[in-house]
Amino acid sequence: MRKFASLVVVVILSSLLMMTFLSLSTADYELSEHYINYGVEETKALNLVTAILFDYRAFDTLGEATVVFAVASTIAFLVPKRTASMISARFSIIMQQTTSLVIPFLFIIGAYIIAYGHISPGGGFAGGVILAVITILITVTFGIRYSDRQVRSRIKSFMESFGAMGFVLLGLLGMALGGNFLANANSHFNLGVPGDLISSGIIPHLNVMTGLKVAAGLSIMFNSLIKEE
Repeated sequence: MRKFASLVVVVILSSLLMMTFLSLSTADYELSEHYINYGVEETKALNLVTAILFDYRAFDTLGEATVVFAVASTIAFLVPKRTASMISARFSIIMQQTTSLVIPFLFIIGAYIIAYGHISPGGGFAGGVILAVITILITVTFGIRYSDRQVRSRIKSFMESFGAMGFVLLGLLGMALGGNFLANANSHFNLGVPGDLISSGIIPHLNVMTGLKVAAGLSIMFNSLIKEE
């Protein structure tokens, strides 16, 4: 009986999935065509993915960033903070020196992806993840205590809060200039010339805020989760 019920559920879900894919063949692509044809002209961002995330759908992106903030805050609040499960981990001097050598390059790559996210592939989310890897590498290689001494929890919490508040304040700035909340294209910001580093209005600044938020949030989550009573 249980197998029959499972089979019925699989058939129903498969049918719904098939109907969804069939409906996509008749979907209205007017909006996506608008992004492709006019996205660069309206936002001055060569990276259309970034233009969509931080202009046309910036409010949705704020919601996604809020999820990261909520998860990091909840984990940091709930997990124990007395001892660390990785406190006894010890690596050879070769591993430690290699990690120390790689970290500056990771920082440069992460910062570059964030800063140039509006004119090349990347952006705040991707760059923030790379920056978070730096903290994770330090924690894994040198231990949680050393990691917390190098980048204290208060600093990471401040970075995450600053990124979240900065994102919202940039949206409010658009409203103050006579536009809509997080609507970069119609908020009278100086959009500049497509391809220039200083262009695309507030999109580069939103990338920076998102990068700070993601980097700090993921670092907090990782260092919190490896701790135990």
